Parts: sequence; structure tokens; C-alpha cells
Amino acid sequence: MFEERAEKVTRIILFSFLMLLIIEMPHVLSAPLLGTEAYESVASLLSLMTFPLMFFAALQLLKWEGGDSVTELGLKTDRNTWPHLIIGGIAGGAAAALVFLIALVFGGQVASPSLITEGLVVSVIIIAIPVSFVEELAYRGYMMTRMTELWGRNKGIVISSLVFAFLHFSWWAPLGSVPVHLIILFTFNLLVGGVVLSLGYYYSHERLWVPIGFHFAWNIVAYAAFPVYPREPVINTEIFQIEWGITTVLGFLFGLSIIWLILKRSREKRG
Repeated sequence: MFEERAEKVTRIILFSFLMLLIIEMPHVLSAPLLGTEAYESVASLLSLMTFPLMFFAALQLLKWEGGDSVTELGLKTDRNTWPHLIIGGIAGGAAAALVFLIALVFGGQVASPSLITEGLVVSVIIIAIPVSFVEELAYRGYMMTRMTELWGRNKGIVISSLVFAFLHFSWWAPLGSVPVHLIILFTFNLLVGGVVLSLGYYYSHERLWVPIGFHFAWNIVAYAAFPVYPREPVINTEIFQIEWGITTVLGFLFGLSIIWLILKRSREKRG
């Protein structure tokens, strides 16, 4: 019993370490080209490579356990697959739209309409597809479920969400580039986001389609309708900036309530 438990803990630690290495890979490998014309294109290409590597890491750890298909991680398809994707998309889009609306009404900084071009929206969609799919597979499908097996659902959700939040450190690295209070807010906001996505998984009978849809729609609004901090200077960041400001939590909770209400009504209709 102890050996089996120790092996499960080892796999979780190994997977977390692999995720860290994969996330750091683009920065480390492109660093020698910093200041050259090739830097941006090489860094972008390496960033795209992180998604198949994350997928492969989750699959290999699953095979180590004796599994053979990522469908075992919450990707089984049935008649609810598309409805769940749509529900997640509605909730995620509405959640991010609330953050946008608050910023728009109360003096936060949002993207200029002239900058929200068709090309920008298409590029954001293209990037959001692998990000939402692979991150949900890795953090909720593999990491959270394994932590839940070891420590129970509540601890599994919180700990995996903490890892999810901290492994987005590249947005505020190196230390000193972003004020400490914003790092704390950003990390807390992503922790809350991770919890919301995890609950979406459990509310939908341990399927990833709701969190994938939520993550996808959230990212589209976040990166098309807001300036990208800290790449661009933003006013009142700690209040209105999506993922960095306190209004982000309101958005996440609003999105969670939509998921819960729609799924509850759906179950009631089925009797």
C-alpha cells in the first residue's frame, strides 16, 4: 500500500517537473537569439511546441499507470460532448465579458476597437484551441484527478489549481519586472480560475469538455479585448486588468454560476 502510494506521488512530482521544463523550454532555447531578428519567430515556434510536449507527457504518465488512451482523462465523447463545450464556452465568454464590461464602465483600460481586427481574432482563436485543450488535459485531466485519488477531491482541486497558477510564472518573470502585489493577485486569480475549471469537470460528470469550452472562450475575450499586460503598460491593473485585477474573481464566480445553473436545469429536464 505504501509503495503504491509512493509511486503515485512520484508520478505527480515527475509530471509537475516535466511541465515546468516544457514551459521553460522556449525561454531557455531562444535566449541566445535575444536581440536578433530571428528571436521572435524562434520563440513563437518553440512556444507552439510546448503543447504537443505537454500532451505527450500526460500520455506517457498515463501509460506508466497502465492506461492507453487520453480518453481516460476525461475526453470520452458522447451525446453531451458538444452541449458541454457550448455550455463551457457560454460561461467562459460571459465571465470574461463581465470583467470587460466592468473595466469599460468604470474607467479600466481595454483594447481600442481599431486594434481588434479580424486577423487578431483569428490568431487568438488559433492559439486558444491548443492552449485550452492541452492545459485542461494536463492540469485537470491528469494532475487534478491523480491528486484527488491521493488526498481527496477538495485538496486535489486546490493543490492542482495552485500548481496551475504557479506554472504561469512566465507572465511575471523575471522577478522585479512586475510589482509583487500584482504577482500575488495574478497567482490568486489563476488559483480561483483553476478551482472553477475543476468544478466544471466534476459538475459535468468528470468530463473535460465544459472546462475546455470555458478556457477557450475566456482566452479569446481576454487576449482580444484587453491589452496584454505586462507586455503593454496598463492603468489600474490591480483592479480592472483581466487575470491581474480583483474583478477577475467576479468574472470567474459569474462563469461558475452559469455552469451550475445550466447543468442543473439540464438534469432537471431529463428528470
